[in-house]
Amino acid sequence: MGRIFKTTAFLVFILAGIYIVLDIFLVLDNIAKYILLASLILLFVCKDIQSHRQNKDLRIAHHKLKDINEITETMRTTMEPEQVLWLIMRDIRKEFGFDQVFLYLFAEEENKKLLKCIAYPGAVSMKGISRYNIPVEETPGILSLSIKEKKPYIVEDASRDPRVKPPIPIINKFKLKSFAVIPIVVKDKSLGALIVSQSNLKRKIIKEDFAPLLLFANQVGIAIEIAKLHKDTEELTRVDELTQVYNKREFQRRLPEDIELTRRYAHFLSLAMLDIDDFKHYNDTNGHLAGDMVLKQLSQILIGNLRRTDVPFRYGGEEFAVILPATSREGALIVLEKVRKEIEIFPFEYREKQPVGKVTVSIGIATYPVDTKNAQDLVNCADKALYRAKATGKNRTCLYKDLAEKTGLRTEN
Repeated sequence: MGRIFKTTAFLVFILAGIYIVLDIFLVLDNIAKYILLASLILLFVCKDIQSHRQNKDLRIAHHKLKDINEITETMRTTMEPEQVLWLIMRDIRKEFGFDQVFLYLFAEEENKKLLKCIAYPGAVSMKGISRYNIPVEETPGILSLSIKEKKPYIVEDASRDPRVKPPIPIINKFKLKSFAVIPIVVKDKSLGALIVSQSNLKRKIIKEDFAPLLLFANQVGIAIEIAKLHKDTEELTRVDELTQVYNKREFQRRLPEDIELTRRYAHFLSLAMLDIDDFKHYNDTNGHLAGDMVLKQLSQILIGNLRRTDVPFRYGGEEFAVILPATSREGALIVLEKVRKEIEIFPFEYREKQPVGKVTVSIGIATYPVDTKNAQDLVNCADKALYRAKATGKNRTCLYKDLAEKTGLRTEN
């Protein structure tokens, strides 16, 4: 206001001069002169106030853009999608004043398109929070309208707005009354939507919020896409290209971590080493393409017959490893015997050309901490059990415990 008064005083001084000029060169009565002078003063003051407001709006916009830039730069510091989501939730609450933030992305599951809820107050998950997911065919109204038209919308009262029919699941759960839907658009493609609200209604959503929120939503979409691409790329480095199970590099990273968790919680962990019997004969007889097909099919048998918590790896060539967390010797033996029998009866092509007329595997099992308390030795123990299975006829499963008792090797139990 002080600036306005100073400017006005300056204008009065200028206009006084104008008045003198009018008095000298124009023949007007005093009332006309005063009206003309007052009009000029009002015009200058209004222009100055308008200029002041525009400058203020520009400063606010500049501050918001600076905040958004800082937020997006922060998001680029991590490539983990879940961490990106946490940053999004935190910064929308902090910088925009909304305490209820929901993030939806398009997805396809079981041949059905849906809007997957990947973040809401207190939880984030790229896998989706299923109870808040919305099938696309069941989303007429404000959400689909915003995404389809790539335009933001405000709902003043969800209970009375005809566009909120049928209600979005989160509306009843979180008692949303007034909220805004902000589409997430990257390269003119709708990826999903942000829904923002303030639970105590102290923060009223206005159209002036749209520009920074739209900019932020688009940056969110880019950040999530980059994080997903990074994760997919990283996953490729951990997976064996032929068999699509994890590779030896991932095994070497994973085993120490799993053993440390086993030690911390005083559980068992079993490791199985599995090798295809007479695989060189199979390759030499039928060719490497046929051998590759056996490796692929065997991997699928592993995946199909292991438990959800068991993790298979291609260790090298025709050898596989399986980590079985929280599993004793006896438990591991049951699981791996099932796998061995499934492989034995599977109709692999050219199996009749094998020495025993079928494709089989030999398996060795060692268990932490009863066979060894040394994590590095666990692989050696399982390998020794595998060699024992090979030496005693193949197509069988051997526990390191049995080998130790026969040969006098020491175990930890």
